[in-house]
Amino acid sequence: MKHNALHQWQKDHNKRVKEFHKNHASQIANGENGNGWLAKLERFVYTKGSTLLKTVK
Repeated sequence: MKHNALHQWQKDHNKRVKEFHKNHASQIANGENGNGWLAKLERFVYTKGSTLLKTVK
């Protein structure tokens, strides 16, 4: 089966998405993602998940 390489636009998009998620994760870790209900829920899940992963390692 022939696999075509991704178009350059898609590669650029993937780089932007990767950078966004990296920045967003650091904002959540620092508590800078807002004060709304969804932001609080996101911080809660992030901190519980990170502590769970640290205890498993």
